[in-house]
Amino acid sequence: MRFSRAFGISLALLVVLLLAGGSTSAQEGRKRQAIPDADIDEEPLKVFRNIEKAWQSGNAQALAGLLSESRIFMEIRGIDRRGGYFTKPQVLYIFKDLFVDTKQTAFTFVKFHNLEKQDSRIYGMALRSYKINQSGGLYKDKVYVTLVKEGSRWAVAEIKSTW
Repeated sequence: MRFSRAFGISLALLVVLLLAGGSTSAQEGRKRQAIPDADIDEEPLKVFRNIEKAWQSGNAQALAGLLSESRIFMEIRGIDRRGGYFTKPQVLYIFKDLFVDTKQTAFTFVKFHNLEKQDSRIYGMALRSYKINQSGGLYKDKVYVTLVKEGSRWAVAEIKSTW
């Protein structure tokens, strides 16, 4: 029985794909074994989810409750101030103004760094879109949030956005 050349090439490609899929699965298995779920602290993820909820609903008071007791570095697109270090009460009023001047249409964390290390700093990146109430312009940016460990809780130490 003779095989056609096209059949031989198809068979060879199938074998290569099967072998590549097997090695990918093995790599994923090693990654899962390297970082057991028990090593990932769930508390920072809860803080990030609470930031999402507060930001999406425009709740400045809820956001302020997640802030560090130390000064917070903020540089956010859509506010009328320059970036810098602010106290918790100042940040509350900045967010109140932001949520009055803009309508948040989306705010979702899509990436996290240092979750598995339980380092003293954990980073999250959110995608945000918002509409400026006065002009009606719709904007999108990335918001980077840094959490720090304060005693037994994780708190927001930095909030920065990029265009």
